[in-house]
Amino acid sequence: MVTAQKRAQSVQDIPATVAAFSQETLETRQIRGLADLTTQVPSLQVGTTFGSNLITLRGISTNLTSGFEDASIAVHVNGVYQSRARSLNLALMDLERIEVLSGPQGTLYGRNATGGVINYILRRPTKEMEAEVTGRVGNFDSYTLQGFISGPISDKVGFRVAGLWDNRDKGFVKNLLPGAPKSSFGESKVAGVRGVLSFEPSDDLTIDLEGSFAHTRGSFIDTALDPATGAFFGPLVAGRQSFRPRTVLSDVDARMDTKQYATSATVTWDLSDDIQLKSISAYQKYKNFMDAEGDFSSAALQEALSSNRSRTYSQELNLNVSSIDGRLKSVFGIFYFNDKVTQRTDVVSGAFTPDGSIIRIYRADMQQKAKSVAFFTDNIFSVTDKLRVIAGLRYNIDKKSVYWTILPTCNNLRRNRKDTAWTPRAGLQFDITDKIMAYATYQKGYKAGGFASGACDNAYDPESIEGGEAGIKTTFADNRIRLNLAGYWYDYGNLQVQRTLPSVGGFSVQNAAESRIKGVEGNLDARITDALSLDMSAMAQSAKYSNYTNCNQRPGPTNCASGAPLEQLKGNWLNRAAPWSVNVGLQYEVPVGNGKLLLRGESFWSGKIRYDEFNTAALTQRAYNLQNAFLTFTPDGDQFTLRAFVKNIRNVNTRASGAYSASLGQDQTIWNLPRTYGAEATYRF
Repeated sequence: MVTAQKRAQSVQDIPATVAAFSQETLETRQIRGLADLTTQVPSLQVGTTFGSNLITLRGISTNLTSGFEDASIAVHVNGVYQSRARSLNLALMDLERIEVLSGPQGTLYGRNATGGVINYILRRPTKEMEAEVTGRVGNFDSYTLQGFISGPISDKVGFRVAGLWDNRDKGFVKNLLPGAPKSSFGESKVAGVRGVLSFEPSDDLTIDLEGSFAHTRGSFIDTALDPATGAFFGPLVAGRQSFRPRTVLSDVDARMDTKQYATSATVTWDLSDDIQLKSISAYQKYKNFMDAEGDFSSAALQEALSSNRSRTYSQELNLNVSSIDGRLKSVFGIFYFNDKVTQRTDVVSGAFTPDGSIIRIYRADMQQKAKSVAFFTDNIFSVTDKLRVIAGLRYNIDKKSVYWTILPTCNNLRRNRKDTAWTPRAGLQFDITDKIMAYATYQKGYKAGGFASGACDNAYDPESIEGGEAGIKTTFADNRIRLNLAGYWYDYGNLQVQRTLPSVGGFSVQNAAESRIKGVEGNLDARITDALSLDMSAMAQSAKYSNYTNCNQRPGPTNCASGAPLEQLKGNWLNRAAPWSVNVGLQYEVPVGNGKLLLRGESFWSGKIRYDEFNTAALTQRAYNLQNAFLTFTPDGDQFTLRAFVKNIRNVNTRASGAYSASLGQDQTIWNLPRTYGAEATYRF
């Protein structure tokens, strides 16, 4: 059972592609963050750039990384939208399940869900007193301790407290520079706590008050892929870089420090057997400081310092109504969002002074205020016992105001914009039999326009997407096999594309004209025997620009500074869109002594992933294959559980992102994790 459509439903009854992962599945497969979902959900890619998570679903994503822009894949935690891309890697404690909705979700989730939605549902207080503690150790000097205590305070009040301490003391990118401030990059330290109070004044009213704090410290670093060719900066880094995977020569004490405070109040009121009102009020406070290597070398040429603060308030009201003798299921909603974010970025250097002292060579200040209001409804009407009609509509109003100070280009430059959009949904659903359901839907989505933080007076327009999905969901062989198939197509317009400027520290954003996406995907779950089960997922798609001209920062006939005609990119693949992927998992459960042993193996294949719109070979992750293995032992009584795991068994080098540095004239990348392994023990009280 999931709440992907803001009402409780079985996954098999939802006319859309939904991947759901229960608490047991999350624990067995060691899914501990967004990146771990890549091998589990068809067409999902998760990468990082400048500390931001970049999520792609069905070829739809964003490469905007300054911290101001709206995401293309909306992430919600207990119904609360997460507005900062750099906050998504914070600890998500006490998970009950994860739901991933693929494709535009503009009607129910609004402007920030052009590619899909990821819902994290955290656990509520229990009716009986419970407690649990888990300890984990792993390579790269990883140590984790997490747990919770939950239960009743009285007949009407329950509580839950959860905590997490998670350290990876050694990074997986080696620094080869002798005497450097850091010997490695990619380490992380996470501390978090979450508390919930649940009140039930009556049988039809529930009030959940929740608060959490998470503090993440660590570092990331880009590494060079090829020699720098920039006429000025290139000679300064020559011989001072490493081009080997997961290695770097760096003189910077890079770090990323993020704190996030979150509070929410969720009120659920059953006004009658057929009407339920739900209110979700939330306030989030976010602080981030980044010190990053800018030249991927020992030359002390560029070091980027950035501080980011935001305060976000959101309010959503949902009214679920069942009418016409239960034949019409309706959701009516109002959503309000108020966000204020400020950011300062400095690029400093020690390469241009005789004594090597640090000087500032670039500064950018930006403040943005964003307000959004939306009204929506979604309805499912049962024409007969087998045929249902779907109709929904949302109206979005988005306002943004911004001011820039980018020295010496502009000083206190102010701009405002307003965007509005209608995003409808329509479809049909038909039960062929009790175990086979077919559906076809049409959906629109949109992402608001905005302003780039790294270029003066750089405004960009909203994105828009429209398209459809048709699929079939089946259960057969006495409920032992579940097979779901879906096909989709989207026309995707005005894509917001970020590119680096030749000047140090600058980014601009422009709108690509048009692209077209079409594909098929499916998943299979089969219990072959009582002990052996199989799960598979796969997708194949075409995600290409259909009309887009752009200049290239690289030297050549279409270089941005040459004044030559723009390059036509029609037929090029969208950034971060894999053409195909396959995941196969096999589980075997066998009695051992006074307990049970579960063995699981996974193999994941992915096609090429291009990291720029020019489909540059140096910025393309070639097709790859990963394997994972998991072992779980649970004695009779379920009082404790022992687990062991190995991920990326063959230690395959894969990239999390790729970009071209125009100032250096060089390709760069961030690497994914290498082989990781560990063991954990859970004890329940």
